[in-house]
Amino acid sequence: MTDELQKAVSKLHDSGCAIVVANGEKVIASAETSLKPLIEIVKTSPEILRGAAVADKIVGKAAALLLVHSGVREVYAEILSDFAVPVLERAGIQYHYNKKVPFIKNRAGDDTCPMEKKVLYIDDPETAVSIFLNL
Repeated sequence: MTDELQKAVSKLHDSGCAIVVANGEKVIASAETSLKPLIEIVKTSPEILRGAAVADKIVGKAAALLLVHSGVREVYAEILSDFAVPVLERAGIQYHYNKKVPFIKNRAGDDTCPMEKKVLYIDDPETAVSIFLNL
């Protein structure tokens, strides 16, 4: 784990944020949950993601595809799904996690996350981005 990612992970744990993006001196953090903050960063500040270290509470396949599209360098997830792993590996993105799960659950915990369902059979990051940016 790089120093930059370690700093992002520390901020994630210490601040109660759901996502922290660190790229040099620039840091963006959000306490908002779900994919919404990552989608907003992709829309409004895509340049900070290129080469960045990202610490996130939950990284499933949907988030992984957005992170690959954005050109991040390294990712830490408190919870990482099995579906996210091959996406990150194919892109050569280093990843670290606290807990790995078969899939990301919905808020009720009784089914797969709806965002994960949207990309279950999608492996192309560009296709995933077009889905999520048009929600």
